[in-house]
Amino acid sequence: MREKQTGKLLADYHLETYLQCPYKFYHRFVAGKKLNEYSWRQVVQNSVNLIVHQYYSLPPNARSKVTVLRLIQQYWSHIPLHLFQDKAQYYTILAKMTDHLLQALTKKEIDNSPLFLYEQFQTSIEEINVSLKFEVGNWSDRSFTVTKFLVDADDSMAKLYTYLTILFSHTAFGMLPEKVEVITLLDGNHFQYSPAETDVQLAKAYFTELKENIRRPEEYTHIVSPQNCSHCVYEVECNFKNEVRDDKKPGYFH
Repeated sequence: MREKQTGKLLADYHLETYLQCPYKFYHRFVAGKKLNEYSWRQVVQNSVNLIVHQYYSLPPNARSKVTVLRLIQQYWSHIPLHLFQDKAQYYTILAKMTDHLLQALTKKEIDNSPLFLYEQFQTSIEEINVSLKFEVGNWSDRSFTVTKFLVDADDSMAKLYTYLTILFSHTAFGMLPEKVEVITLLDGNHFQYSPAETDVQLAKAYFTELKENIRRPEEYTHIVSPQNCSHCVYEVECNFKNEVRDDKKPGYFH
């Protein structure tokens, strides 16, 4: 799992962290406070990425429910139990992830190798250098489809990845995907969107506004859910509302 700051480069996981909690974004990527330990969500997400990558790297005739179960067992065994509240939470999340990964991976029949599989792309969007890792992309009748697998996400997160995919596809490939799909594995929800050319300008406006919000740490006020604070790795040291935030840090704000 990458953790280092990348200068003026904003990666998709930077933006995801900011939407989850701007305070966490500030602590982790601006103030540069190191993590002593990752949260269970981060560790589970990393395992999901490895499972999906390994599954679609196999030839089509080797992809099956048994294969998915074997990969889940292989990677889940490396997730420490102590990251969870208790054994009940550990096994509940394992059951949900297993069920929804089985449904998502075996339902999507791909007759050949994906168009791209966890490939990193980089482009410039309104003076921000942004990188995005395309997880699974497949040819479709008219162009291609892009699918992202997340542990959990709300509408704002799905919107972020949809707009990222639209801009990257438009810049890198000169065409839009036929469909962008975000699959959340804790609840099994599927966010789907079919982009149109007008969405390119909407996406640019979205990132222009997001850039302005990110570069003003003194105005960070939004928390998606205060309940998340008790599970945050910065919870003990975070007194963000009373801190003097340094808006002169290099990288993300200039």
